[in-house]
Amino acid sequence: MAEKTNHESIFQRNIQRAVEKGFISFSSDNSKITYHCSRDYTVSFKKPEEKVRASYFAELVLDYEYPDKKIDIEVIVPRRKPEDRADIVIYEDAELKKPYLVVECKKDGITDAEFKQAIEQAFGNANSLRAKFAAVIAGTTKTIFDVAGFNPSERERNVISDVSVRYGKTPKYRFVKGDPARDLKVVSREELIRALEKSHDTVWQGGRLAPTTAFDEVSKLLFCKLKDEKGTKKGDTYKFQIGTHESAEEVYDRIDSIYQKAKKEDSEVFREDIRLDAKIVYNVVEHLQELAINKIDLDTKGVAFERFMQDFFKGKMGQFFTPRPIVEFAVKMLNPERTDSILDPACGSGGFLLNAMDLVKKFAEKNYDDREAWEHWHNFAMNNLYGIEINDQIARVCKMNMIIHDDGHTNVISTDSLRDIKEITDMHKGFKKDYFDIILTNPPFGAIVKSTEKNYLEKYDLGKGKKNQKTEIMFIERCIDFVKPKTGRIGIVLPDGILTNSSLQYVRNFIMEKCQILAVVSLPQFAFTHYGAGVKSSLVFLRRKGENERLTKYPIFMAIAEHIGYDATGREDPVNDLDRIYDEYKKFRKNQNHRPAIKICFLVDSAAIAGRFDPVFYNPIYIENEKKIKRNKWEVKTLKEIANKIVDGPFGSQLKVNEYVKNGIPLIRVKDIKNGELLENDFVFITPEKHEQLKRSKVFSGDVILTKAGSVGNAAVLPKHIAEANITSHLAKIELKEGINAEYVCHYLNTTLGKLQIQRLGNKTTRPELNISEVSGIKVVLPPLEIQNKIADEVKKRISEAQRLKAEASKVIEEAEKQVEEMILED
Repeated sequence: MAEKTNHESIFQRNIQRAVEKGFISFSSDNSKITYHCSRDYTVSFKKPEEKVRASYFAELVLDYEYPDKKIDIEVIVPRRKPEDRADIVIYEDAELKKPYLVVECKKDGITDAEFKQAIEQAFGNANSLRAKFAAVIAGTTKTIFDVAGFNPSERERNVISDVSVRYGKTPKYRFVKGDPARDLKVVSREELIRALEKSHDTVWQGGRLAPTTAFDEVSKLLFCKLKDEKGTKKGDTYKFQIGTHESAEEVYDRIDSIYQKAKKEDSEVFREDIRLDAKIVYNVVEHLQELAINKIDLDTKGVAFERFMQDFFKGKMGQFFTPRPIVEFAVKMLNPERTDSILDPACGSGGFLLNAMDLVKKFAEKNYDDREAWEHWHNFAMNNLYGIEINDQIARVCKMNMIIHDDGHTNVISTDSLRDIKEITDMHKGFKKDYFDIILTNPPFGAIVKSTEKNYLEKYDLGKGKKNQKTEIMFIERCIDFVKPKTGRIGIVLPDGILTNSSLQYVRNFIMEKCQILAVVSLPQFAFTHYGAGVKSSLVFLRRKGENERLTKYPIFMAIAEHIGYDATGREDPVNDLDRIYDEYKKFRKNQNHRPAIKICFLVDSAAIAGRFDPVFYNPIYIENEKKIKRNKWEVKTLKEIANKIVDGPFGSQLKVNEYVKNGIPLIRVKDIKNGELLENDFVFITPEKHEQLKRSKVFSGDVILTKAGSVGNAAVLPKHIAEANITSHLAKIELKEGINAEYVCHYLNTTLGKLQIQRLGNKTTRPELNISEVSGIKVVLPPLEIQNKIADEVKKRISEAQRLKAEASKVIEEAEKQVEEMILED
């Protein structure tokens, strides 16, 4: 059972012990440290290597019992450059004439090449001082050498397990399980991350292996380390360490024996042998041997392993990682309990499964004693968590992640989740149709399943009769297949295109036919950009209906999250809307009549679902605007009802930039419309011949032009002095019927009543955009023509007045600038 520990650094603990015993003291502002040894030596504490020196000095006097009066700091080394000094020297005599141990200290996280350089520096100092032993310390990586007993060039056979206690005999092995003085050390999150990073860099060898292959090999060695920690009996020495005078080959053979035995016991995690040179394995053991990884609390090592994985897979395999704040939120929303069976059919590195385990674990620790709590969540991890991952390498990462968290990896398999369920069940009997209580998943987006490549497409309701289908659509149906009828719940990340695009209405119909929609939470555009994906997405929560279950209308919880705990660059954001959204949903879950108290959350009646599922479409500000339009005293008609024709501009293939000319027929672009006006000073033109070719998109005096992409919703009327023009593809032409004032319609579209409708329709996936069908459906409040004329004239006057005031303001500024110039230059 993993021990609960704090997250304090091993360096901080050592230094604090030395301060309490009076061997170290600090200045009032902690900027300087004083070592109380053979002399009081004061130095700046700002450099990271000073923290390493202070920590090791503390170990030497407190754990290894070397007399403080026989230790000196920054010792000048004879016969070397004047600036060369030994960081720490222990002497055998009180007169400090007989050096015993010379120590070279470096900051944590240095490269293998820098560590080798430090070894040479330590040897040079030890030989010049004629010391018996030398030590190189770089954070938690420590190597000790017997200098006197070997030839000057030896760097392997003279490695010893550890410094002896108080000038005594060198132990064969340094680490012994259960020995308070010689057991492994619990380290902080940052120290664990650095140890893993150093191990990866050692294995990666500056690019000789692919990062993912290097990660695989580090995982094998980490697997051995964890097996050794758990399998070693109290009083026995650990196998995952370097013994006195051992060669790299001897260390490799011992580590490999752990691996081969573990591989036989648990062939699902790793099937291949360790594919590293003995020296590389030896160096990784140097980095990891001191760490008590199993004793580090789960939160600490969980976050450390996650951060380590993300650093190496982000960009290359970012699709396998769902950001922690989103994972935590989704798991809380479905609130798994000890008895729930949970599946992620696209599990990646295992984030959803591990977070579900963490929720159950925290509940157990709060409600049971230590032993009962451990059994409660550990049995849940072993028996109730299931994952499928199509990428075999990432499946191993997931298994390793679960082993780090104290298991559950035996129910993670590598296969295609979309294949026939019976075939999946044959692989592992735990994966059954209609079986799981909860599915939490972020399926892959954008990939296409082709009927010519996969024989299962026709077996899906959402694949029948189609030549190809998107994987994320197939995953919806597969998730519904896997959960229990009537009670099974699903939390799934979906691209907003599935929730909004009119061409995918059949998918939304399928979802509503098969499921009750519990909640939909819109995520910001940047939610996945830091992880290599830029698709606007939402979290959708569903309950599978029972057979023949028919629902009457019911409330759907919706929310729009703008802040999610991190920004577009991945940096932490102190604001997290997801916390507030969850609090409101929790109240709603208890009481379906609860009305959310914050604007970003709201309820939508299932009967009011107008095709689309995206929360932005049902934002109360838009619903209230619709009500205002409905309540007004005048007639309301759609643009389609008051227009002869509504068309958009030509496709890009029909009109290219190189076809623009200096004079000819004006071509209206999105940038030419602003604040209800045409900005004619920057017009481009096309030839009359091209204008004739683009007959469908011709506009004439009195036509309304509306931007439908880019800066969506800007409207203008083609003025009388421009007889005709043409429009680009991002614009719509609205040719109105007789008896409708075009200026009025234009101004109406530019009011809040019009703009909020356009915003509502235009909010979709990556950028706002309207199609012609949506433009046609915009509702227009239509007073009698004389009132339309009056409104148009009044707005015209106001625009004219605004232009006059703007001109006057420009004149005032010009005069002020001129006055400043005169004052500067006057005699």
